[in-house]
Amino acid sequence: MKINIYILTGLMASFSIVLGVVENFIPSPVPAIRLGLSNIPILIMLCLSETPYAFLTAMLKAFIVPIFSSNIIFKFSLSMPATFVSFIFMALCYRLFKNKLDIVTISVIGAVSHMMTQIIVANFWIVKGILYTRLVGILLLSAVITGILMGLIVSKVIHHSQIKKMFENI
Repeated sequence: MKINIYILTGLMASFSIVLGVVENFIPSPVPAIRLGLSNIPILIMLCLSETPYAFLTAMLKAFIVPIFSSNIIFKFSLSMPATFVSFIFMALCYRLFKNKLDIVTISVIGAVSHMMTQIIVANFWIVKGILYTRLVGILLLSAVITGILMGLIVSKVIHHSQIKKMFENI
């Protein structure tokens, strides 16, 4: 069965959006720490499809998830730049070092660059001096841990025979 890349992109973007909205309801000990579940479909698209479709998936998620959450302006101002920067880092690392870096490492790079971008944006727009607090270390450590977890999940998914078959037919 041949599946259209646009349909697959829409499905993966929808999946990413649903995961992002659901994740907003998961309590966190520190407000900025999230699991990053919505990045699973983005990483899958990055690994198994062409970069523009993965980018579209990421940007749709970054634009739509804040609409369904409280404090839309705050979340949008952090989400868009962080998603853009982390996607660029992940895409470059994946395309340039595909044979040297595994998906877990690429996921960690994405999580850390996402968190760093949010910290920098928050430092300039929201909380002056956040870069100099101990909170940054906690946030970056959480990014590494969640990046590893999401990378392990994506690694299992992209190596599944049915998933591979679905992406081969596009």
